Amino acid sequence: MKKIINLAAIIFLAGCATSQIDKKIEKVNIDKTLIKKYHITSDDLIKFKNFYIFSSPSANGAKIVFLDKNFNQVKTISTNLDTKKIAVDNDKIYVAGLDSNYFPEILVLDENGRVIKRVKIPRKYALIKDLYVKNKDYYVLIDVFRDGKSYIEIYKNGKLIKKMQLKNSINGNFVFKVGDDLFVIGTIKNTTQDAFIANLNKGWIRFFDLGSEESFDKYKIDNEKIILELYSTDDMGADSYYEIIIDKNGKIIKNKCKMKFAPLPMKFRT
Repeated sequence: MKKIINLAAIIFLAGCATSQIDKKIEKVNIDKTLIKKYHITSDDLIKFKNFYIFSSPSANGAKIVFLDKNFNQVKTISTNLDTKKIAVDNDKIYVAGLDSNYFPEILVLDENGRVIKRVKIPRKYALIKDLYVKNKDYYVLIDVFRDGKSYIEIYKNGKLIKKMQLKNSINGNFVFKVGDDLFVIGTIKNTTQDAFIANLNKGWIRFFDLGSEESFDKYKIDNEKIILELYSTDDMGADSYYEIIIDKNGKIIKNKCKMKFAPLPMKFRT
């Protein structure tokens, strides 16, 4: 009986591995199609109703391109913004970009491209870093530069709700919510660049410094756990990728190096 159970377990694990490989192959094939037709990958696509959408530069700003399930172009919506981020919520499309005078601006569009709302943020030359939408509320994260330093501002539905300044310059990467708590991911300029995550409701901040240049490349939420992908590189060109899992109170649940690359050969260093 024990042998039968073990054999069943092996078959199950083999099936899971095959399924994962099939998904990776499918993603590679989709990416090949998207790169050839639109110069994007599947990571650039956002699911919207029965379509996939993505933003593409145009002569007078940007256009939002609609694709069907087979990744054929169905229609486009033109905007006059230099689009940096797009997001969707129910039947609306949210676009964050810079207008012709370099002011951040948010457009709320219906599925036909009609502008429902247009909101300008009075921070000329600020950089839009992220756009997050949840339950019809939209959050915009920007970097503001003043007196040789940078700091972070967060806007909810077009109104400033949070300003984050530290002794050194900081830059934002992502803004998102877990439950009722608002989080920001970014970097701080110490002697090296360090990564951080901050809970703006509870007021805590956690820094990640491995002695090199650190930044968070990606994040995802899984049952109120925050899964972070930390990228670290030193001045010799050695790169490492870490998976860090924390709860919404900042407690580290897991910290594991996923991949390491050797330093660059001497002849390639500058």
